[in-house]
Amino acid sequence: MKTYPALLLALLMIFIPGAHGQQSPPPAPPPLMPMTTMSGLLRLVQTIPLPTEGYMDHLTVDVKGQRLFITGEANRSLVVVGLREGKVIHETKSLGGNPRKPFYLPDTNEIWTDLGDNTLVAISGTTYEVTKTVELTGGRGAARRTPDNGAYDPARHLYYSAIVTGTGNTGGSIEIVDTKAAKLVGSIKMNGSDPGGTSIEPSGKRLYVAMGDVVGGESHLKVVDLEKRAVVAEWPITGGPAPHASGLDAVHHRLFVGSRVKGGHQYEPGKLVVMDTDTGKVIQALDSVGGADEVQFDAATGRIYFVGTTGTLAVFKQMDPDRYQLLGKVPTGALAKTGLWVPELKRMYIAVPKHLVQTPPYGANDHIVEEAHLMVFEYVP
Repeated sequence: MKTYPALLLALLMIFIPGAHGQQSPPPAPPPLMPMTTMSGLLRLVQTIPLPTEGYMDHLTVDVKGQRLFITGEANRSLVVVGLREGKVIHETKSLGGNPRKPFYLPDTNEIWTDLGDNTLVAISGTTYEVTKTVELTGGRGAARRTPDNGAYDPARHLYYSAIVTGTGNTGGSIEIVDTKAAKLVGSIKMNGSDPGGTSIEPSGKRLYVAMGDVVGGESHLKVVDLEKRAVVAEWPITGGPAPHASGLDAVHHRLFVGSRVKGGHQYEPGKLVVMDTDTGKVIQALDSVGGADEVQFDAATGRIYFVGTTGTLAVFKQMDPDRYQLLGKVPTGALAKTGLWVPELKRMYIAVPKHLVQTPPYGANDHIVEEAHLMVFEYVP
């Protein structure tokens, strides 16, 4: 998602009542009730200031080293947060493109991330400098080819990068990069423009790609055989058009697809669609928060964390493989589209961009600025 400061401000103003004219201000919204909203879900334990402007995208973690890495999408930077220190310890600036999907590789102490200039790079976990660059199909800076999501197979050291090509273009692909050799080793055509949510089987044999393209009123899930490097099945995502994120319960053969419904960040409700990965059958479709950007499954608790951009994080519970329910919603922040559940630490990290907060009496100039920050939540049974 390409986002610039002016556009970000405009999007933020969409959420601000009375910001588009001098009409009578609407009634004040009811106050948030954090104890009701958060009890038994997640508890906010820390807030860490971040140095970024505009959107941030996905996160990755070094559990042993207690470091969190945040892609500063709008800033073209990688932000490193020391979890022991509770503060930012480094920021790598001036990357060649907008970073979006990072993975930390403990065996080499590297952070691999895609960049908006159609490359993948390795950043040293010691010096935090770019040490390797791999150009994807079409070369660096190729027109209408934007890496936007991905999956990683640690056993085979393969990064699968999802390439978005824009509306009306069917050249989207999954690019395969060998991180050991720092080399492009393959490309799988998706016959669509928007490969969104990507989830890989622990076996490394299958990749599920939720396509954001809406065809005949529906989006589709493509099943990729990674040994054949080909799409072997395509199933409709009934009840959840415009998907953008996914999570996987490999044991019970369930895929959780997060949909933006209308495709934008500001629309409510979003949808959580549960699919059977053996048959492609839709098991359940539930209302959720808007602007899905992360869907993560925690096998130990049976919870599904659905990170949206409309100010809340939705928490679902797997009652059994065929039944799911919404436990509740946790307040986060405007356009806080990115988050990471770390099961080893039993903590959820949500990156909130700098944004406006409307204040009474809700006129065009009645607001304060909330600076970018990282919200640290702990698990509550």
